[in-house]
Amino acid sequence: MQQSTQRKLAVFAMTTLAALLLLVLSALAGDEEGARRTLTFWDIWALPRVWVGALLALAGLLLLMSKKLTAGIRFLSLLIIFFAFAVISNLPLGHFARGMGLHPSPMCAVEKPFLFLQMDRAVPIVFIAILSFIALISIVGNKLFCGWNCPIGAVQELLHRIPLPRRLKIKLPFKIANAVRIVFFMLFLAVLFLTGASLYEYVNPFEFLHWDLEAAVIPAFVITFIGAVFIFRPFCYLVCPLGLITWLLEPLALTRIRLDRKKCTMCLRCVHQSPCPSVQAVLDGRRIRPDCHACGICLHTCPENALKFDHSADA
Repeated sequence: MQQSTQRKLAVFAMTTLAALLLLVLSALAGDEEGARRTLTFWDIWALPRVWVGALLALAGLLLLMSKKLTAGIRFLSLLIIFFAFAVISNLPLGHFARGMGLHPSPMCAVEKPFLFLQMDRAVPIVFIAILSFIALISIVGNKLFCGWNCPIGAVQELLHRIPLPRRLKIKLPFKIANAVRIVFFMLFLAVLFLTGASLYEYVNPFEFLHWDLEAAVIPAFVITFIGAVFIFRPFCYLVCPLGLITWLLEPLALTRIRLDRKKCTMCLRCVHQSPCPSVQAVLDGRRIRPDCHACGICLHTCPENALKFDHSADA
């Protein structure tokens, strides 16, 4: 029964991807000469960064559902994510490289629309299209964008793998971390609409990926990357506004980490081995959980095969 369900979900995912690729080909066919014109919603979805992101998200979904996401495969996937979304755009690969560009970055996709609203201007379609794509794959699979498309998230996760004594690896209490993230977002809105200034401008590590460093952005990526050695994805949990939005979407996700209570012996190995704070919430049966970044560590550390990544309810 479980294999049948997985096959159905795989077919659904492949059908969704095929439809997306058809839209991509249709948009590309209508713009063969590369003429300059105003981009439409579907033009933006035809950009390489979108369909490459969809492919990586699909790969992550299938690996998670089949429980084939080992530590080694996850390490390789993080390198691929960083290379795809932080390096390729700077290579001499013509249209493809330009289509893999960082603009708008995941953080700017949330920040900039509010800047346009504050200036009483219409939000450009590029932000609406990118946010729609992020929401779509985040609902198809829990946090698939953050876990399988975000280069800053990938760097943080890679840095957290640096071996240190266990006492130096810190799991932030989610209530505190999320409170910080929410308060920062509210402060951002208050300051922006009162003064026109954006607080996120000073804490945006994505600026590092432009590879043209300015003094103003150095503290953000230094703190983020050093902090990631000790704390799992600190920027994601404490600051990132997109992380906050995708966390709000987690209860709507069609596929996410589930627990088969009949198999679980409460050995807590998954809790101790996983760097994130969400696994204990899964065991406790909480509907509202800390962010799960679809890293798959809890899946392959469970000795009883009690955890799964699928659409069925917890057993």
